[in-house]
Amino acid sequence: MKVYLLVSISIISVSTLIAQRQIQVNGFGHLGYENNFYPNDSIGQDDFGSFTLGEHDLFVSGKLSDKVSFLGEFVFKGSASSPSGFLASIERARIRYNYHKKHYLLVGKMHTALNYWNDVYHHGRIFFPTIDRPLNFSFFVPIHSLGIRLQGQDIGKYKFGYDVQVANGMESTDISSSGFNFSYNASVHIKPKFGTRLMAGFNNDFLPTNTHGPHAHAGSFHNHMYKGSVSLNQFHVSVARFQTKFELLNEFAIIGSRTDSLGLSVNYTNYIYAGYRIKEKYIPYVMLDALITSDKELHTRRMNALKYSLGFRWEFSDKLNLKVQFEKYGGLFEGFDNIPMLQEKYELKMQLSYAI
Repeated sequence: MKVYLLVSISIISVSTLIAQRQIQVNGFGHLGYENNFYPNDSIGQDDFGSFTLGEHDLFVSGKLSDKVSFLGEFVFKGSASSPSGFLASIERARIRYNYHKKHYLLVGKMHTALNYWNDVYHHGRIFFPTIDRPLNFSFFVPIHSLGIRLQGQDIGKYKFGYDVQVANGMESTDISSSGFNFSYNASVHIKPKFGTRLMAGFNNDFLPTNTHGPHAHAGSFHNHMYKGSVSLNQFHVSVARFQTKFELLNEFAIIGSRTDSLGLSVNYTNYIYAGYRIKEKYIPYVMLDALITSDKELHTRRMNALKYSLGFRWEFSDKLNLKVQFEKYGGLFEGFDNIPMLQEKYELKMQLSYAI
C-alpha cells in the first residue's frame, strides 16, 4: 500500500510538472520469449517456452532551477507475490545540485555507481547490449542506494570522474534502515577517448542479520538460511569501449564476505561482452559470464557457474531493437561448474525493446 501511495503521489506531481512544461518524460519497456532445455531433468519437463511481458519504465527528468535537477524512475515489474503478477517500484528518485562547475551533490535513491553497467544502464532494456544483466547482479551487486553522494564529471583532459557515497545498507528498505548501518561506496573513472571508459569501484556494507532488502541483488540467490552477520567488501573494475564498429565491455569483481562462523569468503565474477556492428543496425555478439563462490560463502548460495552466449541485436531505430540470444549455463572447463541440476540449461531468448 505504501509503495502504491508513493507512486500515486509521484505520478500526480509529475503530471503537474508536465502541464507546466518543466520536465521530460520517457517510457521504456520490453516483450520477450524464452525456451529452456534442461539436460539433467529426470522428470521429463525438459522443454519450456513462453512469451513474457517485461518491465515497463517511466523515466522522468527535469530542472528545478538553474543548478538543481530531478531524476525519477518508476517501474512496473513482474512479481509472484502480486495478484496481478506485477508490482510498482520506485527505482530512482534523486535531486542533484551543481554546487561548483563540474561537481555535484546528490541526495535520494539512485543506482550505486559501483561498475559501468549499474552506473550507465537503467531499467530500459533497449540500452542493454545483451538481453540480461551480468550474473553478479543476482548475487552481490547493491543495485540501488538511498543516501547522499558527491560526484564529479568530465574533469580535465581525460574526463576524470568520481563518486563518493554514504547510504543505507542492503538490509534497509526505502522507508527505514536496519539499525545504524551505512554502506560506503566510492568509484573513479576516466574517458581517455570517445566511447571508452575505464572505471574502478568499491563497496563496504555490514548486514547484521543477512536479510534481503530492495537495494540488494536478486532475492532468488540469497542465502535465506543464514541469519548471522556478514561484512561485505567489493572491488569492481570495468573496461568499456563502444566504437563505431567494435563494442567491448568487461566487468570484473572480487567480493569478500566475512562471517563469524566461517571467516573470510573470497568470490570472483567476470562478465565480458564483445560485438561488431555491421551496416550500423546489425550487431552479432558473444558473451561469457563467470561466477566463482567460495566454499565458505554464506551471504549468497554457493555456486560456480559459467554462462556463455551467442547473440544478435537488430537496431531498427534508436527507439526499437530486437535481440536474439542462445546461451548455455554449465561447464566450459572440466570440473568448473557446480550448479543445481535444474540450473544447468540451454536457453533461446528473444527480446523486443522499445522507447517512447
